[in-house]
Amino acid sequence: MKKLIKHIVLAAAFCSFATNVLADAPKRQIENQKLEIFDTELGVRNGSELGSSGIWLSNDLFAMTSTKDLPNAAEKHLLEVRLVDWKTKTSKVLVEEGQIICWNPERQIASIQKTYSSPTGDVKYDLIRLDSQGQVGAISDNTEISPNFCQATESLPQNSLTILLREPDGYIQLNTPGEPYKSDRKAVWIRPNKTPLVMNVRVDEVHGAGNFIGNYLAYSKKYLLNTWDSQGDSDTDQRRAGVGWNRPYDLTPYRLMAMDGSIEEIPYPKILFEYGIKRFAYFLPTPAGVIISAKNLFLLQGEKLTRIWPRPGIFGGVTPEIIGGLALSPDGCKLAFRHYRDTKYTTPKSVSIINLCEKA
Repeated sequence: MKKLIKHIVLAAAFCSFATNVLADAPKRQIENQKLEIFDTELGVRNGSELGSSGIWLSNDLFAMTSTKDLPNAAEKHLLEVRLVDWKTKTSKVLVEEGQIICWNPERQIASIQKTYSSPTGDVKYDLIRLDSQGQVGAISDNTEISPNFCQATESLPQNSLTILLREPDGYIQLNTPGEPYKSDRKAVWIRPNKTPLVMNVRVDEVHGAGNFIGNYLAYSKKYLLNTWDSQGDSDTDQRRAGVGWNRPYDLTPYRLMAMDGSIEEIPYPKILFEYGIKRFAYFLPTPAGVIISAKNLFLLQGEKLTRIWPRPGIFGGVTPEIIGGLALSPDGCKLAFRHYRDTKYTTPKSVSIINLCEKA
């Protein structure tokens, strides 16, 4: 009798497990899509996560930081800046020492942070001329330039939380200078030589606090105002905010701001839930569809979701990776990104580039 009861209990537990699995099973299946991919075989082999995988100088030329190809270079943190050519699938040294911090396409100026530039550990920056063809030279402009943002120092905001836009476009102000931050306040676009524009967007729905660079999508001539998953944050998720939520949506939509200040809203992609994706890290609209980053790279085209990275193995399996540093080319077709297995300091962080506009 005890054995019979034990078997019944085990059978009931198995049925309960099976029911839960079926209940959580995705309604839609994710297919793999083959796109043209270039593995640069470059990247930082030993070091902390950098802000971006690199900077697009044009639709085909990509400047990025990489560990030097020398003995013990990873341990010594010997870095260089390389120029990757998408057309030829080759790269060359652009700057022999340091890492690229920023690039101002209007001024054609880049900032290079030197690696261990002094015995005291002080950080040294070099400002260089870098054009869209990857040509390096000396700066002839006498304007004082911030090495952290590659913009004229006098144009930078003072004493306020902001998101920096391209230098000709000014910045988005998240609080009144000298006053505390208020999450329900409307963001204000401070435009050079123009009247400030009050945006119909709460500051807590514009990502960034401090002098962050805005996400400019050159192909559409618009700024993407938010990129993170709206879930899990009381500023953007009704379930976390509770009774104080008074907005017409339960999850903050994604917004594109045009140069005239008009704003286009893209609803939160709840279709992802049907594919079994409960959370994601990054949302990026492109001409080919929306890039969704979630330990895989997905391309959402209408209601169809396909996996574009990692590549399936011999038997069709996919090993998830940590993905970051997404950088979109000016035409919106090529996506550079950093990928690696784990967050260990010594784990190589490689950069690959995918052509979203052409299949392999």
